Amino acid sequence: MALTDTEVQALSDDYCEKSSTDIFFQDNVLLHKLMGNGNMENNLFGPGDLVDGGEKIRVILEYAQSNNGSYGNTTKIPQSKVVIFNNARFRWGGYYASNSIDLNDRVQVAGDTAKIDLVQGKVNNIRKTVRRKMGTDIYASAADSNSFLGLGNLFSTTTSTAYGAIAEDDMANWKANVITTAGAISFKALQTMRRTPNIGQNNTDKPNLYVTTDTLKDGFERTLQLQARYKDVGLVNAGFANIMFDSAPIVADDKQTSGYCDGLNLMYLSVKTHKKYQFTKPKWEYDKEQPDSLVANIRWIGQLVCKNRKAHVRHTNLTEPS
Repeated sequence: MALTDTEVQALSDDYCEKSSTDIFFQDNVLLHKLMGNGNMENNLFGPGDLVDGGEKIRVILEYAQSNNGSYGNTTKIPQSKVVIFNNARFRWGGYYASNSIDLNDRVQVAGDTAKIDLVQGKVNNIRKTVRRKMGTDIYASAADSNSFLGLGNLFSTTTSTAYGAIAEDDMANWKANVITTAGAISFKALQTMRRTPNIGQNNTDKPNLYVTTDTLKDGFERTLQLQARYKDVGLVNAGFANIMFDSAPIVADDKQTSGYCDGLNLMYLSVKTHKKYQFTKPKWEYDKEQPDSLVANIRWIGQLVCKNRKAHVRHTNLTEPS
């Protein structure tokens, strides 16, 4: 049998850095904003708003007005009862990530020969993996009964399909705002987006975060005069490049769909987390049948919850300015 190593290989070790390089994971601005502005540098994020439990997560909605009209000498004031309250109900969703270490790992990646801490490296990877999965699903429609009711559900224009257990056909104010007009992203296009969620004229009634793609964010930035290019310092410090539009940051996310820009009002959008499942701590446990194998996992249960569906807007069919 031929020798497999050269003389140099036999007499020397390969050079190996003492840490791994992450070439797979990406940060997610929407989770960052909705789940407590966590420390993205260390791949951590907060749980969001904690809730105790229950069959579903319920949001009380005031969706109608009382009897009213002009009043004079002969006016008869209606005495009928008007129903003004109802509720949206969001089911629970959950995510996990897991990994294991077997006998070969414990024997071969140990002592002075170990170039990285495999145990801690896998724990860190578990944390990043669950974040990546959640960061992808939050933009989509729910793939199954355990996934996020993501922005794909929030912006569904099928009026007979329930979102939060309410269909637009049954409550006109529970409306999904979607603009499908084709065109280049521009100041005018963003003004249209800002006007569309018509819930009031106060700044707090308008979208306060616009999430789009790198191509569209950069394209809009090029349309602005240099002296008009402002940024949200908090997002910049967290590692998210952005450009301001009417006091709201426009930021890119790799998980956003090409040609899309979502205008979100975070006063009416939140991630609720079950207090017993707020990213459970990964704990290595022995496999009873294979005592030298250990497994660990992290688990989260909660849901993306909307309190006012028409406070948000999605624009599709956007292109880069020429």
